[in-house]
Amino acid sequence: MAIDHTILLATSYFPPIEYFVRIMGAQKVRIDIHETYARQTWRNRCNILTANGVLSLSIPVEKPLGNHTSTAQVRISDHSSWQKNHWRSIEAAYRNAPYFLFYRQLAEEFVMSTQYNLLVDLNHAILNAFCEELDVSADIDFTSGFVQNSAAALDLRFCISPKNRDRQQYPVPTLAPYYQTFGDKWGFQPNLSILDLLFNLGPDTAEYLRKAVHA
Repeated sequence: MAIDHTILLATSYFPPIEYFVRIMGAQKVRIDIHETYARQTWRNRCNILTANGVLSLSIPVEKPLGNHTSTAQVRISDHSSWQKNHWRSIEAAYRNAPYFLFYRQLAEEFVMSTQYNLLVDLNHAILNAFCEELDVSADIDFTSGFVQNSAAALDLRFCISPKNRDRQQYPVPTLAPYYQTFGDKWGFQPNLSILDLLFNLGPDTAEYLRKAVHA
């Protein structure tokens, strides 16, 4: 995979591994939060591997302008106990992972935090913390508006999606198998949330991502 000068991404909740591989392979990352919010994407969900297989964790959101709501305006709903449910699921899935105790606090503080009202604020805080942990050097920032002409960047905003697995353009990078807590039961499950990689590989996570850039 070639090194990209600038890439365009959508915001993401505990992003999939591919998301971080793309960031590792870029000099500049621009996150477009001015697009019309799309449902059933990584913007408000992530996949983890549990004893019962792959589980999708989804943040309930509210769109104040209905179908015309931009991603920047999407609010995190406080009408459910999603935070407790998410953390209970994450803890059950990874409590026996090799590095869960080392990185537990890094994840738990975001899942259980009540300080974020907007989805993009929570996602960006997660991204910043994980990029710092992984020593990511890319320049990451939001776009100032919706990018209609993306010719100057690699546009992955609508490409990296749970609904777009068999894409021909910009295919998922080659992701080498690694130890997964329930891999013996379900086999290797690629491109899960960065949580899966971090809890299972720990300090080797950054090197894994760098190797995937050049695979």
